[in-house]
Amino acid sequence: SSSLGLPHSSHRVACPTPLSPQIFWEDGIMSGYRHPKSSALDCVLSSFQMTNETVNIWTHFLPTWYFVWRFLVLSSSLDFCQEPYHWPLLIYLLLVCLYPFASSCAHTFSSMSARARHICYFCDYGALSLYSLGCAFAYGAYAMPDHWVSGVLHRYFVPAAAFNSFVCTGLSCYSRFPELERPRLSKVLRTAAFVYPFLYDNIPLFYRLLFCFWSNCAWNEAVAGYCYHLLFALLTGFLFASHLPERLAPGRFDYIGHSHQLFHICAVLGTHFQLEAILCDACSRRAWLRGRLPAPGLPGTFGTAGLALLGNAAIIGAFTAALARAP
Repeated sequence: SSSLGLPHSSHRVACPTPLSPQIFWEDGIMSGYRHPKSSALDCVLSSFQMTNETVNIWTHFLPTWYFVWRFLVLSSSLDFCQEPYHWPLLIYLLLVCLYPFASSCAHTFSSMSARARHICYFCDYGALSLYSLGCAFAYGAYAMPDHWVSGVLHRYFVPAAAFNSFVCTGLSCYSRFPELERPRLSKVLRTAAFVYPFLYDNIPLFYRLLFCFWSNCAWNEAVAGYCYHLLFALLTGFLFASHLPERLAPGRFDYIGHSHQLFHICAVLGTHFQLEAILCDACSRRAWLRGRLPAPGLPGTFGTAGLALLGNAAIIGAFTAALARAP
């Protein structure tokens, strides 16, 4: 880089240039790219300088600590160790803390090299897949419609979600390989990888909300929270797929206001409302659910979560190894 007259830690590399390989480009983002061979220290320091990734980093790093704070506050009032009823909530909370942190790290260190960029986002996708499993744990334990409790779907809801997490991670990681040659296919695969588990996880919510609208059931805090959660989830998906507003005005939103930043904000807001609704259901339905369901066991909760974690890690490891053979 010194032969081109630019320092190694240059953070404003316009696109396209020899310093900014195509794998680092984003639709509609014309400037603000970091050096594609930054050191780890350069990457960390870049989070305190204005690049096109700075807001991406902070819109998930700060919410990580908000969710950690919520987890610590709940830990002081709920007995996560001795009360099996709260074990699905514990798994959900841990994974809620994981996914924004993994995303923040991915955006921070993705400019170290092309290989590092792929690995960072493999881990990001794995964390999102595990978050979708956490949602299934919480919905299966606290949000299932009354007459679905103990039914066939309820019994297999979490195991199927664990399988879905493998599909999600595998498909989203694979989508990075045809990214340059067939970008449209890559986008379709990655979008499908996350839409599918989202639709599956939210089957109980869709039913409950439709039932409420049809039968005029009581509008409580949980139902309102789930509505807000779904609204922000739809906005998240729209922003991810559309690349608006930067697609309409390339270069105008390079640093502030592009779709990925808005996508992060909507995702966090949706998770906040989801958490509040789950807590409301867990509290208000506790006596009713405990009278109809056995207490969650270690194999079905931590055992399933542990196997899902290991399986997703193995998938990420396999795709990381495949990078060495990729063109």
